[in-house]
Amino acid sequence: MAPGEEFGGREVELGKTFSIRVVGIALAVAAQAAAQCFLAGSAAAQLDGVVSRAGGSPLEGVSVEAWSVDQRRGATITNALGVFSFSDEIASSTVLLRLSALGFNVEEVQVREGLVFYEIELTEAPLAVEGLVVTMAETTCEEGREDEEGKRLWHLARIRYDGLMDTLGVATYLAEADTIVPLSELGSLQLPVLNLSQRGSSSLLRFNWTRRIDREGYAFPIRRIDAGKAYDSWVYPPLEADFAPHFADDVFGERHRFVIEDDTDGWVLAYCPKKTDKPYIKGTITLARDTTFAAVDWLFETPEPMEHAGGRAYFTPILPGTVQLSHLLPAEAVTWRAVPEGDYLQSYQRYEDWRVAPGDSVPLLPLRRERDGTGITR
Repeated sequence: MAPGEEFGGREVELGKTFSIRVVGIALAVAAQAAAQCFLAGSAAAQLDGVVSRAGGSPLEGVSVEAWSVDQRRGATITNALGVFSFSDEIASSTVLLRLSALGFNVEEVQVREGLVFYEIELTEAPLAVEGLVVTMAETTCEEGREDEEGKRLWHLARIRYDGLMDTLGVATYLAEADTIVPLSELGSLQLPVLNLSQRGSSSLLRFNWTRRIDREGYAFPIRRIDAGKAYDSWVYPPLEADFAPHFADDVFGERHRFVIEDDTDGWVLAYCPKKTDKPYIKGTITLARDTTFAAVDWLFETPEPMEHAGGRAYFTPILPGTVQLSHLLPAEAVTWRAVPEGDYLQSYQRYEDWRVAPGDSVPLLPLRRERDGTGITR
């Protein structure tokens, strides 16, 4: 593939596979760690690298996929120093690295023969929240479009996952941050230091959400208090977290119609409600080239007060050879809703190591010690 040639409909930017340039203390530490991985694994020809944002600071939690000519061979996420590594078994058949993270452009880098270390810089890409609202309203849902191929693709994707997990408890480690931003900055993930915690839910909680959606739709009214003032608002199902399996559930398929919006690199399916007499959702599902869920966008439509709430979630890839069904649980997500002053409450979450256990109890997660000197970079 020549420089500038498209791979799967995206421009492949070469020239990212250069030797380390140390810019600042943070990247120096990342470079040292990555170099150690490289030296330790060079005899076995494993594939290593470091990922940073523009300006040089390393990025934690970036999804890095290793692709052969026709399938995803491996997937990992960068550590606190932005470092990733693939074994020699995966590296031997990898021709392309695909990197993605919420709030950044997708980067695809061709693997060059004999080169086993890569430094890759991601450019920030604010979420097109306003564009998503306008596009969905004007081109798909209001036109009543539907096609059978879109429904078939959704079905092919959903059978890769283990449904709504009606009899399972789930828990995960969580890094999160809430920010209040004006509409003009909505979708730009300029985050403070993330708060580290845990999140979990029982099967009963998710079952109750499913029943509530059937009775009342995708939101129910509530009175909130902010700065001593009460106001009317809505409560929304946690589609960005442990209720994300709803997107692969029969109930979701029965309530929505599907349209193929794009098939350039995988597929983008628009989904729209069949009925609008109750609060509903509309949005898009992005399927990877192997018909697995890559991302989901959603917008809540409610009566007054209109909060223009919505969200976006990214999912961990399913690796080839996986026998057991995976659970559709997100790797990271962002949600937003308008607040009375006219700004937006934007919430970012990154999840790590989802635990699933049979029964109605929430799995117990051991306490984690804080990382020494590394912190969270996004």
